[in-house]
Amino acid sequence: MIVFGNREVSRAIESGVHFEEVFCTETLWDALSPSEKNCVTNSGVQLFFVVPEVFEKLAYGSRTSTLIGTAERPDTSFNSLSSQFASQKDFSLVLVLQSIEKPGNLGAIVRSADACGIDAVLCADPLTDFFHPNVIRSSTGVVFQMPLISGTTPEIQDWLSAREFSVFTAMLENASSFYDSDLTGKVALVLGNEAKGLAESWSAKGYSPVKLPMRGQADSLNVSVTASVMMYEAMRQRS
Repeated sequence: MIVFGNREVSRAIESGVHFEEVFCTETLWDALSPSEKNCVTNSGVQLFFVVPEVFEKLAYGSRTSTLIGTAERPDTSFNSLSSQFASQKDFSLVLVLQSIEKPGNLGAIVRSADACGIDAVLCADPLTDFFHPNVIRSSTGVVFQMPLISGTTPEIQDWLSAREFSVFTAMLENASSFYDSDLTGKVALVLGNEAKGLAESWSAKGYSPVKLPMRGQADSLNVSVTASVMMYEAMRQRS
């Protein structure tokens, strides 16, 4: 994968992501703080200085980046990360996203999840690349610091059931007000695809369908906004 931006590269390195190479211009390098330089040089990654014309061709779109790096993709497979979850005693608040399609939405959600102290983001049947440049950018690089799982919907539902999570599903039909929900225990907040919402399997007995109150003409919010509102309410109740 390619990682753009000083903050994003630094956070990826700090999270243990292995970089193969990092590119920068001498002028941009000189503008970095000593701690930022040390983050790169102490990681042992190969650092290449290129002329501005080459750097502009490497940069994603028209975005100005201080550092650009190529790195190994973190493993987000369900099986490889399940042992990490088993070791977390206080693992009690997770976010489940089914078939999120837009990278900007996914990145914004992960950024809010980090701010709200979410223990992990579980992506069911994902339709976008976790490490798309827009996901990395809109998450400000915390996508590397947030535990991520990818799996099928049945796998994730089984995982939640085995750990006795209370599951709250964001739906419009037959749903109660989200603000009437008790979010203080082991809780999973589940949101669906931007256009289609959640699959039928999330209407199973034992799950709690919830919705946000809407007083205007719109019948829904952007999924990243809905996720943020729900996560902040969970954080408020738990604090």
